[in-house]
Formats: sequence, structure tokens, C-alpha cells
Amino acid sequence: VNSADDDDLMQLTGTERKKVWEPPEGAVGPNDGAFLEYLDDFDVEASSSSGNNTVAIKFEVPQDSRRFSFNIAQSNQPDRDFESILFHFNPRQRERGGQVVMNDKEDGIWGQNLSVPLSQLPVIFGKEALTLQIQIHQEGFDVFIDDVHCARLEHRQDLLSDDNNRLCLQFPSTDDYSNPENWKVFKVWWGFKPIMAKSDKLSSVPGVNSFNSVHPRKLFLRGLPKIIPAELDIRRAEIERAFAKYGGSRGLVKVVVYARKTFATVELESEGLADLALQEMSGAYQINRARRTKHEALQEERLAKEQAGGGGVRKDRGGWD
Repeated sequence: VNSADDDDLMQLTGTERKKVWEPPEGAVGPNDGAFLEYLDDFDVEASSSSGNNTVAIKFEVPQDSRRFSFNIAQSNQPDRDFESILFHFNPRQRERGGQVVMNDKEDGIWGQNLSVPLSQLPVIFGKEALTLQIQIHQEGFDVFIDDVHCARLEHRQDLLSDDNNRLCLQFPSTDDYSNPENWKVFKVWWGFKPIMAKSDKLSSVPGVNSFNSVHPRKLFLRGLPKIIPAELDIRRAEIERAFAKYGGSRGLVKVVVYARKTFATVELESEGLADLALQEMSGAYQINRARRTKHEALQEERLAKEQAGGGGVRKDRGGWD
């Protein structure tokens, strides 16, 4: 498998076609001869503006293939036999008329499937050299096949950063029941791409808006002049000064600014202070409530459990691979 530049990912030469990974014959389980690659320099907080956020896979699937799959997980999962998986992608040609199943797995238990009929997607089985891209950001995992936005699996687990800030990509050799996978992979690319999802077309994308919430403490500032990277600290300091009195007793004012963008976000200490800032600063800024991303909601849920002693009995998540 080649590490490919983004510009030539769509191209496939005769020489490259000979450099193939495919599940080994006689594999007795998912991890037996599986492909594994670490996805370095990933930071979900920065994924929309900088840092690696996109996996691209150049592959083809034989017409007679029944299924294939791949997983994205935390970087510690290879040592744990992938008992937890953040994103599972699994086209199944002969199940219920053909469908793509997306899911997660936590502590050995599969979540609820997100299923999309193959008839609604670009042709996968029997077509030469497809390009599949998975873009990871604060909302979840966006799936693109030959640049068509096919689905989104919103985050179901908190993306805890490890010391290396990396995830891992796995191509299993079989499913959980030792049934063989059948596909060929020519190239894998990992890097940064601007967000590909189009906001005016998201309503028709399967899996989008299964989670939607207004953030209780964060405000969205829009209509700002564009700035270059060298001016980021200046803008951050200006907004911090403007909102300082809404930081509460701890002076909590978290400002996120972006180069060459016309917006910024401000997170304050409490919902009441955010309400007050929204009322009093509307004359100085174009301002409204920010959406809370799925990633932020999961972080808050984890912190609340930790503060409460992590209690509770784990419930059956009710799904299967």
C-alpha cells in the first residue's frame, strides 16, 4: 500500500496496481494478517481548520465479493484486539438487498447500526478503482465515495487524545465470525483537507442531525474581517478583552479564532453569563449561540460521570456487527 499525495490519489498506474493489500487466504479471525496503519497528528479540536483529518483509500471490490470492512479506533486498540472501535464501515452486497453498515463498538459491544442501501450510493461492487474518503471532525465521520457525500456517523464515543495524538486504521481479514473479507487496496492517504460537507445539502445525508444541540456557554461571532496567521494572537487578545467581564469569578473566557475566516467562538463560565453577553454585546458583534458539537457533548458526559464517581451499570447497546 502506498502513501499517496492528495493530488494523485485519483490516478492509478499499472505499476501501482500491482502493489496491493488484500485479506490473506486462510485467515482465522479479523486480526489475522490484518492491515494496520497509525494516523498521526490528529487533534479533533483543530480538525476543521488544520491538522490531519482525512483518510483516503483507493480500492476495488470484485463483483462476487460478499463484503469488506475497515475500522478507525484509538491508537491503543491494536493491543486490545479492537474491543472498542470509533468508526466501522462495512458494505454487504447480499444482505437485505445490499447495504452499507456503519457502527461503533465499545468494550466489545456493538452499537446501533446506521444502514444505507447500496442502491442510494455510487456503485461499489464490481467497479474499478474507487476512492473512498473519511473526514473526521467534531461532529463525526463523513463518508465520501468518489466525492459523493454518502453518510455521516456522528460521534458516539469521546475521542480521547493519547500522548501521540493519533488514531489507527485497520483492514480486518475476516468478520467477527471468521467469514472472509474480499477487496483490494492500492493506496492509503492521511492528511488535511478543508471540510468537504456542504451545509446546504446536509439535510439529505444519512446520519446527519441525529444529534443537534445549542451550546449553553459558547457564542458564535460572525462577520469578522479575515486575518492572516500572524494576526491570530492579536484577534484572540481583542476578543478576550471585550468579553473579560463575562468570565465570572475564574475569568473563564476561551476564545478560538481562525486564519482567513470571518468567524470566531467565545466560551464563557456559565450559561447565565453567556445569556448576558449575548444581550449586551450584540451591538459590537454579530453574535448568536454556537452549536455544541457531538464531540463536546461526549466530553461533558464523560466529565460528569467522572465527577459523580463514574457510577452506573453499563447497559446493553442493542446492536450487532
